[in-house]
Order: sequence, then C-alpha cells, then structure tokens
Amino acid sequence: MVAYIANTLIFILSGVVIVEGVLGDDSVFHHGTSWTHLLLLYVYVQVSKCIVVGALFPLLRYFGYGLDWKEASILIWSGLRGAVALSLSLSVKRSSGRSLELTPETGTLFIFFTGGIVFLTLIVNGSTTQFVLHYLDMDKLTAAKGRESWMLSRQ
Repeated sequence: MVAYIANTLIFILSGVVIVEGVLGDDSVFHHGTSWTHLLLLYVYVQVSKCIVVGALFPLLRYFGYGLDWKEASILIWSGLRGAVALSLSLSVKRSSGRSLELTPETGTLFIFFTGGIVFLTLIVNGSTTQFVLHYLDMDKLTAAKGRESWMLSRQ
C-alpha cells in the first residue's frame, strides 16, 4: 500500500512539474520542436530495447529458464518505464540552475522528455500489449495451469 501511494505521489508531482515547465517556459517549448524530439526519443527507446534484447538473446535463452522469441518480443514491447525514471528526473530538475552545464531549461526538458516517454510507453505499449500477446498466441493457459485452475474451482 505504501509503495502504491509513493508511486502515485511521484506521478502526480511529475505531472505538476511538467505542466509548470510547459506552461511557464515559452523559450523551451515555443516552436514545438520539443514535441518532435519526444516522438523521436520514443522511437529511439523502442529501437534500443530491440538492440539490447537482441544482443543478449543468446544469453537469455541459455541461462535461467530459457527465453524464447515470443517472450523476448513481449520483453521488448512491454518493458516498464515509470516511477524510478520520474524520480530521477525530478532530482535532476531540482538540481538544475546550480551549474553552467545544467541550466533550468535543461532540467525542464529532462523531466519533460522523461515524463513523455513514461506517458507514451503507458499509453501505446501498455494498451496494446494484450493484442501483442493474442497475436503471439500467448494469452492461453498452459495445460498445467488449466488443470490447476480447474482443480481450484472444484474445491
């Protein structure tokens, strides 16, 4: 319960900081290039997940319980982005303005891009994972799980 409340507070706080940055800083979001960069960054994150899982697939397949290509596809598509990234971006935003390299505008962009990636991942990837599972025929119970649920329902 505490983790749920903390997670909710992080998302609310991040949303407030992002809205304050977007509405209060015309110099950063004036021409709309930040929105284009956010979409390109989302595509980059998806491609980088493909590259990392693809490069490590032989190790993931060999060690542990053995990852097959369907599970690797779900790992790529439904990887989480959330509270940890937002917490770190809030920390960067709080530290911005204290040095020449990390200006307040950079802190605002940092939290905007992080929040945007979290939002797009939740909306696009999260809402379509069920369809990807169905397409890969992974939404059915295995025979062992089917027997287990049948036996539990009989008790």
